[in-house]
Amino acid sequence: MFEKNKIKSLYYNRLCKNINSQNGKLIIYKNAVLDIHKTAKINLYNDFYINSNHFKGSNAESYLKMHENCILDVNGIFKLFYGSTIQIFKNAKLVLGNGYINSNSVIACCNNITIGDGATIARGVYVYDGDHHLIMDNEKNVINKPDAINIGKHVWICVNSTILKGVTIGDGSIIAAGSVVTNDIPANCIAAGVPAKVIKKNINWR
Repeated sequence: MFEKNKIKSLYYNRLCKNINSQNGKLIIYKNAVLDIHKTAKINLYNDFYINSNHFKGSNAESYLKMHENCILDVNGIFKLFYGSTIQIFKNAKLVLGNGYINSNSVIACCNNITIGDGATIARGVYVYDGDHHLIMDNEKNVINKPDAINIGKHVWICVNSTILKGVTIGDGSIIAAGSVVTNDIPANCIAAGVPAKVIKKNINWR
C-alpha cells in the first residue's frame, strides 16, 4: 500500500479554499509537491491521485503547479504518477477525464487542454498547448499564440511522444512511440512519425 500524506490531504480537502469538491477528493501520496496560487481553482467531480504508483522506499516526486486564475476540472478518476508534472499557467484551463499520466511526463497548459475518458498517457510524454516564448514578426505581432489541445476518449499516447498546440486527437486513436503530433488525428487510427501521420485506419485497442 502506497504511503499517503494524511496531513496534506486533510488540508487540501477540508481547509483549502481553492478546492471545490463536488463528488471527489484529492488523494495525495508521499512526496507530492503542490504549488497552487490563491486565485487558482480545482473543481473535483471525481478523485485526483497525486504521486501515485511510486515504488516502496522511493523518494520520487510529482508536481502540480497552478498559476493565477487558472482552472483544473477533474471529471473522472485521474492519476498523476510519480515523476510527472502538471503545470497550468495564468488564466488557462485543464480538463481531465478518467485516466492517468505515467511517470516522467509533462502536461503544460497555457490555454486550454481537454483529456477525455479512458486516456492512457505513457512514460515520457509531453503535452504542450503553447511555446512558452513569444515569436514576433517585423511589426511585433505575435505569431505563435497558444492554441487548445483536445485529446478524445480512449486515446493511447505511447512512450516519448509529444502533443503540440492546436491539435485534436479523435476517440480511440493511438499515437505511436516517439511521435510528434502537430496536426489533427482522426478517430480510430494509428498515427506515427515526426510529424505524426496516419499509418492505419479503422482500428480498436484494449
